[in-house]
Amino acid sequence: MSIAAYHQTIAECDDPRKIEYRVFLRITLALENNRDADWRSAALKDALWRNLELWNTLRADLLEDGNALPEGLRAGLVSLSFAVNRNTQRVLRGEGGIDLLLHINRSVMQGLQGAVQGAAQAVSPALELATEDLSYGT
Repeated sequence: MSIAAYHQTIAECDDPRKIEYRVFLRITLALENNRDADWRSAALKDALWRNLELWNTLRADLLEDGNALPEGLRAGLVSLSFAVNRNTQRVLRGEGGIDLLLHINRSVMQGLQGAVQGAAQAVSPALELATEDLSYGT
């Protein structure tokens, strides 16, 4: 069996929440590694685009009729996806840092480690922070 086939088999057998957690972890670590980088840094831009792609994919999945998450959690995560989009644009214009993005990702990661109820509790503070941060002209 090739290594690629082995990895594919593991991915197909693993818990979807664990897979999502690992994706968030990799992207969040890439953001953290570039926390102090200049906004023009190619490595920072790559991490930002990967994070944005993750959140766009997540939003598309959350908006599907067949998504099994509770409606309130879905709505909160969709709102966070828009906050991620707006904050990413600010960072790419050199108008802000990535702390809010890191906070949002970490909150979702905490939720992924717990039950769906825990996810709702983890998303609420991130949503409040994102809304508060975005209410100041961004």
